[in-house]
Amino acid sequence: MADELLALGGIVADTEWAAAPLAQQCAIDQGIRASLLCALLGVEREQAVWPYRRQVVDPDQPIVGVNALLAGLFAPLDGVGYLGTLAGAADLDPMDPGPSHTVLPATLAACVARQALKGSALRDARDDAEIGAGVLAGVEAGWRVRRAITGARPGLGFHSPGVFGTLAAAAAAARVLRLDALQCAQAMAIALTRASGLAINSAASMIGMTHFGWGTLHGLEAALLAAQGWSASNDLQKALSTLFGEGNVGLEHIVGGDTRLTAATGLVFKHYPCNIYTNLLVQMLARVNDAPLDRIEVRMPWIPHLDCPVPRDVRQARNSAQAVVAIAGAGDTSYAAFSGPSGPWSPTAGVKRLLANVTLEMDKTAPTRLSEAVLAVRAWRDGHVVLDGEASMRDLRGWGREHAERLLQPGDPNGGLDALYGGGYLDGYAHVKARSTS
Repeated sequence: MADELLALGGIVADTEWAAAPLAQQCAIDQGIRASLLCALLGVEREQAVWPYRRQVVDPDQPIVGVNALLAGLFAPLDGVGYLGTLAGAADLDPMDPGPSHTVLPATLAACVARQALKGSALRDARDDAEIGAGVLAGVEAGWRVRRAITGARPGLGFHSPGVFGTLAAAAAAARVLRLDALQCAQAMAIALTRASGLAINSAASMIGMTHFGWGTLHGLEAALLAAQGWSASNDLQKALSTLFGEGNVGLEHIVGGDTRLTAATGLVFKHYPCNIYTNLLVQMLARVNDAPLDRIEVRMPWIPHLDCPVPRDVRQARNSAQAVVAIAGAGDTSYAAFSGPSGPWSPTAGVKRLLANVTLEMDKTAPTRLSEAVLAVRAWRDGHVVLDGEASMRDLRGWGREHAERLLQPGDPNGGLDALYGGGYLDGYAHVKARSTS
Protein backbone atom coordinates (compact mmCIF):
# COMPACT_ATOMS: atom_id res chain seq x y z
CA MET A 1 0.00 0.00 0.00
CA ALA A 2 1.39 3.39 -1.00
CA ASP A 3 2.58 5.44 1.97
CA GLU A 4 0.20 8.36 1.30
CA LEU A 5 -2.92 6.26 1.10
CA LEU A 6 -2.04 4.16 4.13
CA ALA A 7 -1.25 7.28 6.15
CA LEU A 8 -4.61 8.73 5.12
CA GLY A 9 -6.27 5.44 6.09
CA GLY A 10 -4.72 5.81 9.52
CA ILE A 11 -6.18 9.29 9.93
CA VAL A 12 -9.62 7.98 8.99
CA ALA A 13 -9.45 4.94 11.28
CA ASP A 14 -8.21 6.98 14.26
CA THR A 15 -10.85 9.72 14.05
CA GLU A 16 -12.82 10.02 17.29
CA TRP A 17 -15.73 12.39 17.81
CA ALA A 18 -14.92 13.16 21.44
CA ALA A 19 -11.40 14.24 20.49
CA ALA A 20 -12.57 16.81 17.93
CA PRO A 21 -12.60 20.48 18.99
CA LEU A 22 -16.04 21.91 19.71
CA ALA A 23 -15.88 24.17 16.63
CA GLN A 24 -15.38 21.14 14.39
CA GLN A 25 -18.18 19.22 16.09
CA CYS A 26 -20.49 22.19 15.56
CA ALA A 27 -19.57 22.53 11.88
CA ILE A 28 -20.03 18.81 11.22
CA ASP A 29 -23.36 18.77 13.08
CA GLN A 30 -24.59 21.69 10.99
CA GLY A 31 -23.29 19.97 7.86
CA ILE A 32 -25.03 16.67 8.61
CA ARG A 33 -28.37 18.32 9.31
CA ALA A 34 -28.07 20.55 6.24
CA SER A 35 -27.27 17.47 4.13
CA LEU A 36 -30.32 15.64 5.46
CA LEU A 37 -32.41 18.74 4.70
CA CYS A 38 -31.00 18.61 1.15
CA ALA A 39 -32.21 15.04 0.82
CA LEU A 40 -35.63 15.93 2.24
CA LEU A 41 -36.04 18.92 -0.08
CA GLY A 42 -34.95 16.76 -2.98
CA VAL A 43 -37.54 14.12 -2.14
CA GLU A 44 -40.36 16.60 -1.56
CA ARG A 45 -39.66 19.36 -4.09
CA GLU A 46 -37.33 18.16 -6.83
CA GLN A 47 -39.58 15.69 -8.57
CA ALA A 48 -38.19 16.84 -11.92
CA VAL A 49 -35.63 14.10 -11.27
CA TRP A 50 -38.45 11.66 -11.88
CA PRO A 51 -36.62 8.81 -13.68
CA TYR A 52 -34.99 7.81 -10.38
CA ARG A 53 -38.06 7.74 -8.16
CA ARG A 54 -38.22 4.54 -6.19
CA GLN A 55 -41.95 4.00 -5.88
CA VAL A 56 -44.91 4.35 -8.21
CA VAL A 57 -46.85 7.43 -7.15
CA ASP A 58 -50.00 6.36 -9.00
CA PRO A 59 -50.57 2.57 -8.89
CA ASP A 60 -52.99 2.92 -11.80
CA GLN A 61 -50.16 4.25 -13.96
CA PRO A 62 -47.17 2.02 -13.20
CA ILE A 63 -43.70 2.83 -14.46
CA VAL A 64 -42.82 0.51 -17.34
CA GLY A 65 -40.07 -0.14 -19.86
CA VAL A 66 -36.94 2.00 -19.79
CA ASN A 67 -38.35 4.17 -17.02
CA ALA A 68 -38.88 1.12 -14.85
CA LEU A 69 -35.22 0.23 -15.24
CA LEU A 70 -34.18 3.77 -14.34
CA ALA A 71 -36.46 3.77 -11.30
CA GLY A 72 -34.73 0.67 -9.97
CA LEU A 73 -31.20 1.72 -10.86
CA PHE A 74 -30.36 3.19 -7.46
CA ALA A 75 -32.35 0.68 -5.41
CA PRO A 76 -29.31 -1.29 -4.12
CA LEU A 77 -27.50 -0.24 -0.95
CA ASP A 78 -30.64 1.13 0.66
CA GLY A 79 -31.41 3.41 -2.29
CA VAL A 80 -28.65 5.80 -1.20
CA GLY A 81 -27.85 6.73 -4.82
CA TYR A 82 -31.43 7.91 -5.27
CA LEU A 83 -31.28 10.08 -2.16
CA GLY A 84 -27.85 11.39 -3.13
CA THR A 85 -29.14 12.44 -6.54
CA LEU A 86 -32.19 14.19 -5.14
CA ALA A 87 -30.10 15.85 -2.43
CA GLY A 88 -27.74 17.07 -5.16
CA ALA A 89 -30.77 18.46 -6.96
CA ALA A 90 -31.65 20.48 -3.85
CA ASP A 91 -28.22 22.15 -4.15
CA LEU A 92 -27.87 23.24 -0.51
CA ASP A 93 -24.97 21.02 0.51
CA PRO A 94 -22.01 22.38 2.50
CA MET A 95 -18.59 22.33 0.86
CA ASP A 96 -15.07 21.80 2.11
CA PRO A 97 -12.47 24.54 1.61
CA GLY A 98 -11.10 22.78 -1.49
CA PRO A 99 -13.77 23.47 -2.76
CA SER A 100 -15.48 20.12 -3.22
CA HIS A 101 -18.67 18.32 -2.29
CA THR A 102 -17.82 15.93 0.55
CA VAL A 103 -20.27 16.47 3.42
CA LEU A 104 -23.42 15.27 1.64
CA PRO A 105 -22.02 11.95 0.31
CA ALA A 106 -20.23 11.34 3.62
CA THR A 107 -23.43 11.96 5.61
CA LEU A 108 -25.63 9.62 3.59
CA ALA A 109 -22.98 6.87 3.45
CA ALA A 110 -22.34 7.14 7.20
CA CYS A 111 -26.05 6.90 8.03
CA VAL A 112 -26.53 3.81 5.86
CA ALA A 113 -23.38 2.19 7.26
CA ARG A 114 -24.56 2.82 10.81
CA GLN A 115 -27.96 1.34 10.01
CA ALA A 116 -26.19 -1.75 8.69
CA LEU A 117 -24.90 -2.35 12.21
CA LYS A 118 -28.44 -2.68 13.59
CA GLY A 119 -28.55 -5.53 16.03
CA SER A 120 -24.78 -5.58 16.56
CA ALA A 121 -22.99 -4.54 19.71
CA LEU A 122 -21.57 -1.51 17.87
CA ARG A 123 -24.95 0.11 17.24
CA ASP A 124 -26.19 1.78 20.41
CA ALA A 125 -26.77 5.19 21.94
CA ARG A 126 -23.46 6.38 20.45
CA ASP A 127 -24.97 6.54 16.96
CA ASP A 128 -24.60 10.31 16.63
CA ALA A 129 -20.98 10.24 17.80
CA GLU A 130 -20.11 7.44 15.39
CA ILE A 131 -21.85 9.09 12.43
CA GLY A 132 -20.23 12.40 13.39
CA ALA A 133 -16.81 10.75 13.45
CA GLY A 134 -17.47 9.16 10.08
CA VAL A 135 -18.46 12.44 8.43
CA LEU A 136 -15.55 14.23 10.10
CA ALA A 137 -13.15 11.60 8.73
CA GLY A 138 -14.78 11.64 5.29
CA VAL A 139 -14.56 15.41 4.95
CA GLU A 140 -10.92 15.33 6.04
CA ALA A 141 -10.00 12.57 3.59
CA GLY A 142 -11.79 14.18 0.65
CA TRP A 143 -10.25 17.59 1.37
CA ARG A 144 -6.72 16.24 1.74
CA VAL A 145 -6.92 14.51 -1.62
CA ARG A 146 -8.54 17.60 -3.18
CA ARG A 147 -5.68 19.82 -2.03
CA ALA A 148 -3.25 17.46 -3.78
CA ILE A 149 -4.75 18.69 -7.07
CA THR A 150 -2.61 21.77 -7.51
CA GLY A 151 -3.16 22.77 -11.14
CA ALA A 152 -6.90 22.45 -11.72
CA ARG A 153 -9.44 25.20 -11.09
CA PRO A 154 -13.12 24.62 -10.26
CA GLY A 155 -15.02 23.50 -13.33
CA LEU A 156 -12.01 21.79 -14.92
CA GLY A 157 -11.32 18.06 -14.95
CA PHE A 158 -13.76 15.90 -13.04
CA HIS A 159 -16.75 17.09 -11.00
CA SER A 160 -15.89 16.97 -7.30
CA PRO A 161 -18.88 14.92 -6.01
CA GLY A 162 -17.93 12.12 -8.39
CA VAL A 163 -14.32 12.07 -7.17
CA PHE A 164 -13.78 13.66 -3.75
CA GLY A 165 -17.38 12.95 -2.73
CA THR A 166 -16.83 9.29 -3.56
CA LEU A 167 -13.66 9.24 -1.46
CA ALA A 168 -15.41 11.02 1.42
CA ALA A 169 -18.31 8.56 1.34
CA ALA A 170 -15.88 5.62 1.36
CA ALA A 171 -13.89 7.05 4.27
CA ALA A 172 -17.00 7.94 6.26
CA ALA A 173 -18.56 4.51 5.86
CA ALA A 174 -15.23 2.77 6.57
CA ARG A 175 -14.86 4.73 9.82
CA VAL A 176 -18.45 3.99 10.89
CA LEU A 177 -17.82 0.31 10.21
CA ARG A 178 -14.68 0.55 12.39
CA LEU A 179 -12.33 -0.71 9.68
CA ASP A 180 -8.61 -0.57 10.46
CA ALA A 181 -6.12 1.75 8.76
CA LEU A 182 -5.30 -0.68 5.96
CA GLN A 183 -8.97 -1.41 5.24
CA CYS A 184 -9.79 2.31 5.25
CA ALA A 185 -7.00 2.86 2.74
CA GLN A 186 -8.31 -0.02 0.63
CA ALA A 187 -11.81 1.49 0.74
CA MET A 188 -10.47 4.75 -0.68
CA ALA A 189 -8.41 2.88 -3.30
CA ILE A 190 -11.55 1.03 -4.41
CA ALA A 191 -13.48 4.31 -4.42
CA LEU A 192 -10.99 5.79 -6.88
CA THR A 193 -11.86 3.02 -9.35
CA ARG A 194 -15.42 4.34 -9.26
CA ALA A 195 -14.59 8.06 -9.44
CA SER A 196 -16.24 9.78 -12.39
CA GLY A 197 -18.25 12.75 -13.54
CA LEU A 198 -16.84 15.32 -15.97
CA ALA A 199 -16.95 18.82 -14.51
CA ILE A 200 -18.33 20.19 -17.78
CA ASN A 201 -21.49 18.37 -16.64
CA SER A 202 -21.57 20.04 -13.24
CA ALA A 203 -24.60 20.77 -11.08
CA ALA A 204 -25.76 23.20 -13.77
CA SER A 205 -26.89 20.19 -15.79
CA MET A 206 -29.43 17.50 -14.98
CA ILE A 207 -26.84 14.75 -15.37
CA GLY A 208 -24.53 16.54 -12.91
CA MET A 209 -26.98 15.79 -10.10
CA THR A 210 -26.40 12.08 -10.56
CA HIS A 211 -22.70 12.57 -9.74
CA PHE A 212 -23.81 13.04 -6.12
CA GLY A 213 -25.83 9.84 -6.24
CA TRP A 214 -23.16 7.72 -7.88
CA GLY A 215 -20.47 9.19 -5.63
CA THR A 216 -22.43 8.29 -2.50
CA LEU A 217 -23.37 4.85 -3.79
CA HIS A 218 -19.87 3.94 -4.96
CA GLY A 219 -18.20 5.25 -1.80
CA LEU A 220 -20.46 3.15 0.37
CA GLU A 221 -19.87 0.15 -1.88
CA ALA A 222 -16.10 0.65 -1.61
CA ALA A 223 -16.20 0.56 2.20
CA LEU A 224 -18.38 -2.56 2.22
CA LEU A 225 -16.04 -4.31 -0.22
CA ALA A 226 -12.99 -3.33 1.83
CA ALA A 227 -14.66 -4.79 4.89
CA GLN A 228 -14.81 -8.08 2.98
CA GLY A 229 -11.11 -7.97 2.13
CA TRP A 230 -11.29 -6.50 -1.37
CA SER A 231 -8.55 -4.17 -2.57
CA ALA A 232 -7.54 -2.04 -5.56
CA SER A 233 -4.46 -0.36 -6.99
CA ASN A 234 -2.67 1.86 -4.48
CA ASP A 235 -1.00 4.03 -7.13
CA LEU A 236 -2.55 7.31 -6.03
CA GLN A 237 -0.31 9.42 -8.25
CA LYS A 238 -1.41 7.56 -11.36
CA ALA A 239 -5.08 7.57 -10.38
CA LEU A 240 -5.24 11.31 -9.74
CA SER A 241 -3.09 12.14 -12.76
CA THR A 242 -5.50 10.16 -14.92
CA LEU A 243 -8.41 12.22 -13.62
CA PHE A 244 -6.79 15.66 -13.53
CA GLY A 245 -3.77 15.48 -15.83
CA GLU A 246 -0.04 14.99 -15.41
CA GLY A 247 1.68 17.75 -13.48
CA ASN A 248 -1.43 18.67 -11.50
CA VAL A 249 -0.88 16.32 -8.56
CA GLY A 250 1.26 16.83 -5.46
CA LEU A 251 0.95 13.86 -3.10
CA GLU A 252 2.99 15.62 -0.42
CA HIS A 253 -0.12 17.72 0.29
CA ILE A 254 -2.20 14.71 1.35
CA VAL A 255 -0.57 13.99 4.70
CA GLY A 256 2.98 15.31 4.78
CA GLY A 257 3.42 14.31 8.41
CA ASP A 258 0.45 16.40 9.61
CA THR A 259 -2.33 14.21 11.01
CA ARG A 260 -4.38 16.99 12.60
CA LEU A 261 -8.02 17.24 11.54
CA THR A 262 -8.52 20.68 10.03
CA ALA A 263 -10.94 20.47 7.09
CA ALA A 264 -14.14 20.73 9.16
CA THR A 265 -13.08 24.09 10.56
CA GLY A 266 -12.98 25.54 7.06
CA LEU A 267 -16.35 24.24 5.86
CA VAL A 268 -18.29 26.74 3.78
CA PHE A 269 -22.08 26.55 3.90
CA LYS A 270 -24.59 27.27 1.22
CA HIS A 271 -27.52 29.23 2.60
CA TYR A 272 -29.50 29.16 -0.64
CA PRO A 273 -30.01 26.53 -3.37
CA CYS A 274 -27.52 27.93 -5.86
CA ASN A 275 -23.82 27.73 -6.65
CA ILE A 276 -21.58 28.19 -3.61
CA TYR A 277 -19.95 31.37 -4.98
CA THR A 278 -23.26 33.01 -5.77
CA ASN A 279 -24.46 32.29 -2.22
CA LEU A 280 -22.20 35.09 -1.06
CA LEU A 281 -23.72 37.45 -3.62
CA VAL A 282 -27.21 36.65 -2.29
CA GLN A 283 -26.11 37.39 1.26
CA MET A 284 -24.53 40.69 0.26
CA LEU A 285 -27.61 41.82 -1.65
CA ALA A 286 -29.84 40.87 1.28
CA ARG A 287 -28.57 44.03 3.00
CA VAL A 288 -30.36 46.26 0.48
CA ASN A 289 -33.07 44.23 -1.29
CA ASP A 290 -35.96 45.32 0.92
CA ALA A 291 -37.05 47.19 -2.22
CA PRO A 292 -36.31 46.27 -5.86
CA LEU A 293 -32.91 47.30 -7.22
CA ASP A 294 -32.33 48.91 -10.62
CA ARG A 295 -28.83 47.77 -11.59
CA ILE A 296 -26.13 45.46 -10.20
CA GLU A 297 -22.44 45.01 -11.01
CA VAL A 298 -20.51 41.92 -9.83
CA ARG A 299 -16.75 41.29 -9.73
CA MET A 300 -15.61 37.78 -8.91
CA PRO A 301 -12.91 35.16 -9.70
CA TRP A 302 -12.97 33.45 -13.08
CA ILE A 303 -15.39 30.54 -12.83
CA PRO A 304 -16.54 30.31 -16.44
CA HIS A 305 -19.62 28.12 -16.06
CA LEU A 306 -21.20 30.78 -13.82
CA ASP A 307 -21.18 33.31 -16.67
CA CYS A 308 -24.63 32.49 -18.08
CA PRO A 309 -26.67 35.60 -18.91
CA VAL A 310 -29.56 33.64 -20.50
CA PRO A 311 -30.26 30.43 -18.53
CA ARG A 312 -32.40 27.93 -20.35
CA ASP A 313 -33.82 26.16 -17.27
CA VAL A 314 -33.90 26.26 -13.46
CA ARG A 315 -30.68 24.25 -13.16
CA GLN A 316 -28.78 26.76 -15.25
CA ALA A 317 -30.44 29.67 -13.44
CA ARG A 318 -29.15 28.38 -10.09
CA ASN A 319 -25.66 28.26 -11.56
CA SER A 320 -25.83 31.57 -13.41
CA ALA A 321 -24.28 34.47 -11.52
CA GLN A 322 -26.49 36.88 -13.44
CA ALA A 323 -29.73 35.01 -12.71
CA VAL A 324 -28.96 34.47 -9.03
CA VAL A 325 -28.08 38.14 -8.58
CA ALA A 326 -31.34 39.14 -10.29
CA ILE A 327 -33.35 36.81 -8.02
CA ALA A 328 -31.63 38.16 -4.91
CA GLY A 329 -31.92 41.76 -6.08
CA ALA A 330 -35.65 41.31 -6.61
CA GLY A 331 -35.98 40.37 -2.94
CA ASP A 332 -37.28 36.78 -2.78
CA THR A 333 -34.74 34.26 -1.51
CA SER A 334 -36.93 31.40 -0.29
CA TYR A 335 -36.23 27.92 -1.65
CA ALA A 336 -39.16 28.29 -4.05
CA ALA A 337 -37.55 31.32 -5.71
CA PHE A 338 -34.72 29.09 -6.95
CA SER A 339 -36.91 26.17 -7.92
CA GLY A 340 -39.63 25.38 -10.41
CA PRO A 341 -40.90 22.86 -12.94
CA SER A 342 -38.78 21.27 -15.64
CA GLY A 343 -38.62 23.06 -18.97
CA PRO A 344 -37.70 26.66 -19.83
CA TRP A 345 -36.94 28.95 -16.89
CA SER A 346 -39.74 31.45 -16.28
CA PRO A 347 -38.49 34.25 -14.01
CA THR A 348 -40.89 36.70 -12.40
CA ALA A 349 -41.35 40.07 -14.03
CA GLY A 350 -39.12 41.73 -11.44
CA VAL A 351 -36.32 39.20 -11.90
CA LYS A 352 -36.57 39.43 -15.69
CA ARG A 353 -36.31 43.23 -15.58
CA LEU A 354 -33.29 43.20 -13.29
CA LEU A 355 -31.55 40.39 -15.21
CA ALA A 356 -31.14 42.72 -18.18
CA ASN A 357 -29.29 45.18 -15.91
CA VAL A 358 -26.74 42.84 -14.34
CA THR A 359 -23.08 43.22 -15.33
CA LEU A 360 -20.58 40.47 -14.54
CA GLU A 361 -16.78 40.83 -14.53
CA MET A 362 -14.57 37.77 -13.88
CA ASP A 363 -10.90 38.02 -12.94
CA LYS A 364 -8.70 35.17 -14.21
CA THR A 365 -5.93 36.09 -11.76
CA ALA A 366 -8.09 36.02 -8.61
CA PRO A 367 -7.94 32.97 -6.31
CA THR A 368 -10.88 30.57 -6.44
CA ARG A 369 -10.26 28.53 -3.29
CA LEU A 370 -13.03 29.02 -0.79
CA SER A 371 -10.54 30.06 1.87
CA GLU A 372 -9.20 32.84 -0.38
CA ALA A 373 -11.90 33.95 -2.83
CA VAL A 374 -13.34 37.47 -2.55
CA LEU A 375 -16.40 38.84 -4.38
CA ALA A 376 -17.54 42.43 -4.87
CA VAL A 377 -20.98 43.93 -5.58
CA ARG A 378 -22.27 47.39 -6.48
CA ALA A 379 -26.01 48.00 -6.61
CA TRP A 380 -28.14 51.01 -7.56
CA ARG A 381 -31.66 52.13 -6.74
CA ASP A 382 -33.25 55.30 -8.11
CA GLY A 383 -29.92 56.38 -9.57
CA HIS A 384 -28.05 56.07 -6.25
CA VAL A 385 -25.46 53.50 -5.16
CA VAL A 386 -26.96 51.61 -2.20
CA LEU A 387 -24.31 48.89 -1.93
CA ASP A 388 -20.60 48.95 -2.74
CA GLY A 389 -18.64 46.29 -0.92
CA GLU A 390 -16.56 43.13 -0.84
CA ALA A 391 -16.93 39.88 1.09
CA SER A 392 -14.94 36.67 1.51
CA MET A 393 -16.16 33.19 0.77
CA ARG A 394 -14.73 31.94 4.07
CA ASP A 395 -17.41 34.02 5.83
CA LEU A 396 -20.17 31.61 4.74
CA ARG A 397 -20.68 29.73 7.99
CA GLY A 398 -23.23 27.20 9.19
CA TRP A 399 -26.88 27.65 9.93
CA GLY A 400 -29.61 25.89 11.85
CA ARG A 401 -33.34 25.54 12.20
CA GLU A 402 -34.18 29.24 12.05
CA HIS A 403 -32.68 29.63 8.57
CA ALA A 404 -34.20 26.32 7.46
CA GLU A 405 -37.62 27.67 8.43
CA ARG A 406 -37.07 30.75 6.27
CA LEU A 407 -36.04 28.56 3.34
CA LEU A 408 -39.15 26.39 3.67
CA GLN A 409 -41.65 29.24 3.77
CA PRO A 410 -44.62 29.19 3.66
CA GLY A 411 -44.67 25.96 5.67
CA ASP A 412 -43.40 22.51 6.59
CA PRO A 413 -46.45 20.24 6.30
CA ASN A 414 -44.58 16.97 6.79
CA GLY A 415 -42.71 17.81 9.99
CA GLY A 416 -39.28 17.66 8.40
CA LEU A 417 -37.71 20.32 10.60
CA ASP A 418 -38.75 18.56 13.79
CA ALA A 419 -37.22 15.33 12.49
CA LEU A 420 -33.99 16.87 11.23
CA TYR A 421 -33.34 19.40 13.98
CA GLY A 422 -35.07 17.88 17.00
CA GLY A 423 -33.39 14.50 17.31
CA GLY A 424 -30.52 12.24 16.30
CA TYR A 425 -29.03 11.81 12.86
CA LEU A 426 -30.52 8.38 12.25
CA ASP A 427 -33.97 9.68 13.21
CA GLY A 428 -33.60 12.44 10.64
CA TYR A 429 -32.37 9.99 8.03
CA ALA A 430 -35.30 7.66 8.78
CA HIS A 431 -37.72 10.55 8.18
CA VAL A 432 -36.09 11.29 4.81
CA LYS A 433 -36.28 7.62 3.83
CA ALA A 434 -39.94 7.44 4.87
CA ARG A 435 -40.76 10.50 2.77
CA SER A 436 -38.93 8.99 -0.21
CA THR A 437 -41.31 6.04 -0.30
CA SER A 438 -44.58 7.79 0.60
